Amino acid sequence: MAPRIDPIEDATAPAAVQERFRVAEQRGAPNSTLLRILAKDPNSLSSFYDSWQQIFYAGRHVDHGLKEIVRVRMARLRLCGY
Repeated sequence: MAPRIDPIEDATAPAAVQERFRVAEQRGAPNSTLLRILAKDPNSLSSFYDSWQQIFYAGRHVDHGLKEIVRVRMARLRLCGY
């Protein structure tokens, strides 16, 4: 079995990071567990989360239909029943 990286505990994260977790859980994306793992390195979390926000929410740069195609493709690559 591949090694696993444990996510951080919410209580150990700064309030701004906890807010990112909350927003992700509310929206259902990005995966909040991934964010909790990335939060072990604040630069990685910021880079990923800020890019995600700009592409999928703030900038509206990606058409919603294309976002759904990407989500389905990602799920299929991981053998998820999405």
